[in-house]
Amino acid sequence: MYNTWYGFREKPFNLTPDPKYLYLSPRHAEAFAHLEFGHQERGGFVLITGEVGTGKTTLARYFLSKLGPDTHSAFVLYPALSAEELLKTILDDLHVTPEGESKKNLVDALHRFLLETRAAGGNVILIIDEAQDLSPEVLEQVRLISNLETDTEKLIQIVLMGQSELRDLLARHELRQLAQRVTARYHLAPLSLPEVQAYIRHRLQVADGEGKVGFDHDALVAVHRQSGGVPRLVNLICDRSLLAGYVHNTRRITAAMVREAAKEVAGDQPRGAKRWHHGLVAAGLTLLLAVLAFWLLPRRAQAPEIETLPPTALPSPTPTPPPPRSARLDELVRTLPREASFASAAARVQASWGSTPLARAFLRTQLEQLRAFDLPAALELAHPSRRDTCFAGLLRLDERAAVVSIGGEPEIEVPLAQLDGLWTQEAVVWWPEASAAGQDAALILSGLGFAEADLSTAVASFQQQASLVADGQLGPRTRMALFARSAQERPRLSRSEARP
Repeated sequence: MYNTWYGFREKPFNLTPDPKYLYLSPRHAEAFAHLEFGHQERGGFVLITGEVGTGKTTLARYFLSKLGPDTHSAFVLYPALSAEELLKTILDDLHVTPEGESKKNLVDALHRFLLETRAAGGNVILIIDEAQDLSPEVLEQVRLISNLETDTEKLIQIVLMGQSELRDLLARHELRQLAQRVTARYHLAPLSLPEVQAYIRHRLQVADGEGKVGFDHDALVAVHRQSGGVPRLVNLICDRSLLAGYVHNTRRITAAMVREAAKEVAGDQPRGAKRWHHGLVAAGLTLLLAVLAFWLLPRRAQAPEIETLPPTALPSPTPTPPPPRSARLDELVRTLPREASFASAAARVQASWGSTPLARAFLRTQLEQLRAFDLPAALELAHPSRRDTCFAGLLRLDERAAVVSIGGEPEIEVPLAQLDGLWTQEAVVWWPEASAAGQDAALILSGLGFAEADLSTAVASFQQQASLVADGQLGPRTRMALFARSAQERPRLSRSEARP
């Protein structure tokens, strides 16, 4: 209804799990990393849990969209099935026809397919969404499926996704054999206020709505408070808020509109919400009368008139236009060779460190986490007109634009919306080789207030505060996050000149 008025390409806050709208918050990036780990290791179960509406299904579809052609996948969305029905659903997704309808026929057909796929160098992954609805008997069948293996490796990787009740279900004594096979688990928490702000901005950018509508700061705070940071509720509240802006003829969304929207989403039909619907009806009748007048009145009655807004109507503020795209960056991303672009981006980032020995890590991440690390990085960029990718060095970053170095060219300032549209969310980050390891890590943690006697306990406490996987291990992300909190002099994304 309001897409044309705002100038959106499509509704930015649809509830469908469209992978292109996935905002990889630090939490979702970590959950994705767990899925990738399980896929690469091909051993045990991966468990992803989260409250209703936290984005589990969208994350699963995004993960499936990133799998290569050598991976066959089955995605079970409605798991309230018997063991035989579950097996048939899996075989249907894998396009396997069993020789009979008995459970033995179904398992034999699946086993045969897994062996043939592995012999051809392929992989098979099974994702079961809403797995908290599986009965203990069906979960036991899932465990038996995981037993399909060779002497050296598993033939199928299984991911269980579900609400918090799934953790309680797997804690039951009769399911201890399955629980013991979970090798990676992650719980998706709701978004923080800064993440909600970034989430809303991201979805507006994807829908081509940047600069066409604005949420006041108080409105963003109200969205977070009313939704509790749950993405599905954020979508519902923002959608109703945009409808309110359309009815009131304004592109400025206020906290009052958000609060009214939240009441409507909750099922309470307040007078304010009714006024929106009455306003819609009135607007529709006015438009209909205007069309009839145009066709039925004589042409001399069509003399141009200056129309004034009623005293109670608020004129729409002029939206802030997004910064202009960099045509030069688009051209370079289309044409630069992959290897040469990586070499030049790496050289430019490493040069900012001087002669410091560096370690590097390849990460799937998002701009907010890079902003938290506050370290220059090489970003992998893709363009629809080419099959492979290239790289650019990310040197500086603020709220609206980034400065990048690509192909040895002079530095280019790029709007964040343009960079987001080109970036694959793969990054390479460099930091000092000896930093945040062993004693250095203990000293930094102590200075930050994490002074537990056991280093792994202190690391886990820090990881939890930093929205990282709280595994107590000093992995690359944790070491970078620690280094970012240290007082050491280093190149930074957040300041105009990097110092070695």
